[in-house]
Formats: sequence, C-alpha cells, structure tokens
Amino acid sequence: MHSKKRIGLWSLVMLTFVPTFGFNNITTNAVALGPAAIPSWLIVSLLYFLPLSIMIAELASANQDKEGGIYTWINSSLGPNWAFIGTWSYFVANLFYLQMVFARIPVMVSWALFGENRFTNPAILVYLSLILVVVLTYIATLGVKTFSKISDIGGKLTLATTVIFIVFAIVGVIIGKNPSATTFTAKTVIPKFNASYFSTFSWLLLAVAGAEVAGTYIKDVDNPRKTFPKGVIIATIFIALAYIIGSLAVCFVASPEVLEKAGLKDAGYIVYKILAHNWGLGSGKVAVQIYALIYTITSIAAYIVWMESPLRAMFSEVPEGTFPKFITKKREDGTMVNALWIQCAVLIVLIAVPLVGLKGINDFFVLLTNLSSLSLVIPYIVLGAAYLVFRMRGNHAPFEMLKSKSIVIIASGIVLILGIFAFFGAGWGDFVDSKSFSEAIIPILKDYGGPVLLIILGFIITRITSAITPTKINKN
Repeated sequence: MHSKKRIGLWSLVMLTFVPTFGFNNITTNAVALGPAAIPSWLIVSLLYFLPLSIMIAELASANQDKEGGIYTWINSSLGPNWAFIGTWSYFVANLFYLQMVFARIPVMVSWALFGENRFTNPAILVYLSLILVVVLTYIATLGVKTFSKISDIGGKLTLATTVIFIVFAIVGVIIGKNPSATTFTAKTVIPKFNASYFSTFSWLLLAVAGAEVAGTYIKDVDNPRKTFPKGVIIATIFIALAYIIGSLAVCFVASPEVLEKAGLKDAGYIVYKILAHNWGLGSGKVAVQIYALIYTITSIAAYIVWMESPLRAMFSEVPEGTFPKFITKKREDGTMVNALWIQCAVLIVLIAVPLVGLKGINDFFVLLTNLSSLSLVIPYIVLGAAYLVFRMRGNHAPFEMLKSKSIVIIASGIVLILGIFAFFGAGWGDFVDSKSFSEAIIPILKDYGGPVLLIILGFIITRITSAITPTKINKN
C-alpha cells in the first residue's frame, strides 16, 4: 500500500525527462548551427551527458537515504565548502533563470488558442507572469507526489509528439513525399570550429543538464536503490536520442534559411506547421495548436520542478545554522513551503522591476542576471570532481556502471574538461565581438567574475547567519 504512494520508475523517468528535454532546444540550436547541430548533439550526448548521468546515478545510489541532491553528492567526497559552492551556484543560476521564463507560458497559450502569438504587449506579459509565479508556487507546495503527476502526463505527451514529428519527417523523405529541405554536405554538417561555434557548443552542454533535478526526490522513489539509477539512465537515453534524431528531422522539414527567418522564439512552432502542411493537413495551424498545448503543459511541469528541486538541494541537507531555520524548515514529505514562498516573493520583485520604470533599478537586475548566467556551469564541474574523488578513494555505490579506475578517470576527466570548456567558452563570443580589449573587460568581468562574486556573497550570508543564530538560541 505504501509503495503505491511513492514515485515509480516511469514517473521518475518523466520527472527527469520533462525539466531536461525541450523541443525548442532542438530548434534553437538548429537556428544557430544548422545541420552541424546533429553531430554536435551526438558529441555532447556521448562524451558529456551520458557519463555525467552515470555519475549522478552512482552518487545518488550511494546517498539514497538523503534528499539533498547535488549538495549531498558533493559533500560525500569533497566536504561542505565545495558542496555549498556547487549548490549555491546551482540555486542562484536557477533563481534568475526562473524570473525570465514565466513570460513564455502566455505566449505558448496564445499559440495553443490562436495558432499565433498575440501577447506582444510587454506589460501584459509581466502581469500574467506575476500571477503564474504565485499559482505555480502554490502547486509546488502541494508536494512532489502531486506535481510529478503533471510531469508524468506532460512528459509522455511531449515524448509522443516528438516521436510523431521525427517519424513523419523521416518517413516523408524516405518515401519521397517531401524531399529534405536541407542539403547535407561535409561543409554544412561538419562544424566550423570558430569562436561562434565554441560559444554555442558550450550552451549545448548545458541544454542536456538536468538529470540531477530528480535527485532531491530520491527518498520519495519506490525502491530507490534500483529504481533511481535505472530511471536516470533511461531518461538520459530518451533525451539524447530525441536531441540527435530530432535535429535531423528538423533539418529535413525546414531549411537553415527558414529556421533563421523564424527566429529562436518561433522556430519550434513553425517546423510543426510546415510538417503538417507537407502531409496535407491544411495550413498546419491545428497541428501547431496541439503542439503548443502539450508544450504548455510540459513547461508548467518543468518550471514547477525547477522552482522546487534547487530549493531542496540548497536548503534541505545543509548543516544547521547555515541559513535561518525559517528557510530550512520542511514538511514531513520534504517540501520546503517557507522557502518556496520566500522564493516566490523574490521572483515577484525581479519580474515586476520593468513595471516600475526606474531605469537604474532595471539595469541593476539585468546586471544580476548577467552575473549569474555562467553560475550554472560550476555545479557540474564540481560534481564531476566529486565523483572522481569519491571513486579514487575506493568507494563503491550500490549501483555502479563504471567498473575500473581507468574508465572512471577517463570519463571524469572528459566531463571535467568539457565543463571547464563550457564555462570559458560560453562567454568567449562576448570577448571576440568586442572591438578592443578595453571594451572586452566589462563582459569578461560580468561573465567570469559574476559567479565568483555571487559565491563570495553566499559565504557572507552563511557567516552572518552563523553569527546571529547562537544569539537567538540563547534568548530562547
């Protein structure tokens, strides 16, 4: 009876799949790279995503009695300071990511209802975003067993629509119904290894990150020792195949010129519209509306997970006194209701800033967003190092895929090198685009100095809390 209330294998797979996979990631990188996105996804999946997911699965199985996710995994081998650095960077990056994403949901709803984007007024988008923050926060407070059902439904629908897109795109070319819209040659498929490509490739690495989000729910998983590692690996395979084959299918349906004209925001809708039209379904408007509806459900589920999971990772397993007790308080099911509503208040402030109209304040929050953008890379670098140290000390997890030390060193080394490459490569484009070295100083300080500054700020907050907490205890 108890197991029925817990998260099963396929719910776990969807809980990992939904926040990680996005069809828009396929079209976004197809716009940026064209056919070169196909081998790029293959390289990223084999050299980075798969080994990183294996490391996550092993570390999670070794810490299955804890719910701190990446904090617990890093702490188990590198100690609390590195665990804090990795998790704080993860939390801060996701916080500023969230303040940008809520305006996307009304646009998705508009595509679902009207087959086009009618929400073009920025002020209206801000007001709708504020409402959505409160509503989704409330859903998150209901607990993982509730919102995992949304992930389960959204994930399966997304997987189904992605498979349908891929099948019809490829079959259309094979039977000669619709010739490939893209000409594949060595020149178009082989990436141009320039500054622009390396910058895009770095963000490609981060597009596959997300296998860690389910780690904070491991205590809610049915038979975690077997189910969690298996779920992570299955989700990883689904995501990798969807990105690689999906990129090929997108190139079959739309040429690089069409994708570039559609732009980053609308390319995902346009390719569905073209595919439906190619198969004789009128203008393709209905197909786009169905896709947009499913995309809306999936995105809502993904955003709820991104609201809840980083909070658990940051606050659930830190030593007592690191943060105020009010923030770290959690329900019996592990849900951190107070932290969720505090985060909601912060997000409301961040989202509402444009309405104030004070340019100085708005510029300040834009600066904070720029400073935090590369913070998301740091947790994966630290996590790769934590796994390497964990295994080199002779530790073994209940679930173990990398058997020999040499394989562990090679896999960890590649993940670490690519992670460091992603950190420096993601900001490389800003440096190259600068006309002079003096002009390049500002983006360099923002991109690379920002994460360091935010980590220092995090340690300052914990030191202040540690200094205040004993005084409060004595008063009581």
